[in-house]
Amino acid sequence: MTFLVWILIIFAMIIALLLIRKYTSLEFVAHAKLLFKAWSVWLASLGSMLSAWVQSFPTAALDAWSSLPPDVKDMLPHNYLGMIGAFMVAMGVIAQFIRQNKLLASKERMEIKS
Repeated sequence: MTFLVWILIIFAMIIALLLIRKYTSLEFVAHAKLLFKAWSVWLASLGSMLSAWVQSFPTAALDAWSSLPPDVKDMLPHNYLGMIGAFMVAMGVIAQFIRQNKLLASKERMEIKS
């Protein structure tokens, strides 16, 4: 139930942002559609989603942990699931500094059109 509330809050924020954009002077960057293809957006989104899942459904996270083989559990720290989300968000920030050549070319074409 908590995860569903979290998803509804996200959708409400998206709708609010679109309404603000429509009725104020707020503008998106010209290459906003390309951001969905960027590694940083995907890594940060997956990390946030995983962290929210672990916090919303701790029993499911514990079940996933207990289903791992014992030798794998010995190699990983006990709080590993909580660290995966934070690691992915951090990697998303680092990925912003990596040039994705295909996206750069698309961005330049979009900027020339507008």
